[in-house]
Amino acid sequence: MAPPAAGLTLKAAPSAKQYTVAALAAALAMAAVITVFFVVLCPAHLAFSVAHTGFHRPSGPTGGTLQLSLTLAIDNPSRRAAVVYESMFVDVSNSTAAVWDSWVRATVAPQMPLRQARRRPAAVAATVDLVGPLAVEFTGNMTSSSFAVMVTAQARFKVGVAWTRLYDIKVSCAPVSFFPVAKASRHTAAAAGGGGGAGDGLPVKCV
Repeated sequence: MAPPAAGLTLKAAPSAKQYTVAALAAALAMAAVITVFFVVLCPAHLAFSVAHTGFHRPSGPTGGTLQLSLTLAIDNPSRRAAVVYESMFVDVSNSTAAVWDSWVRATVAPQMPLRQARRRPAAVAATVDLVGPLAVEFTGNMTSSSFAVMVTAQARFKVGVAWTRLYDIKVSCAPVSFFPVAKASRHTAAAAGGGGGAGDGLPVKCV
């Protein structure tokens, strides 16, 4: 056999051990990329609270209707993630009423989807219309202060140009009052046709 040509270097084929080390390094690099991807796209921590409550008695032929109103405050402290709420439902219950085991669905004012920018608060208004005897039974004739508010939503988070999957959100806020605590204040507000809630207990944080 002729000797190797001058300047030509022969290299041994990689061993099985070298292939194994290379495969492990590639797997670790891929895992690091995936970890960074999920850390970047992790959902922001949103804080819900009931910031304002009140009530109103519409005049006219619907005078037997009592309308409860509330405003949800949503805080998005994230510097990276914006939020888009695809759907949101608000339900109200009263644990001390004769119909305490039922939840009444509120009408949410903002149309969905609702967008919330980074490091920006959002406000969501909702109202509950109680007609006839339900207005008395559900509110304890406007004396109860043990209401609970349940918020159920679906949202996506946007980081840069990337979107996360759809996340389910469910929080409960209690105790919530729609009526002034003081009897005199309640009578004054009722005479005026409406009023604010027990402001001393607001905001009520949701968990």
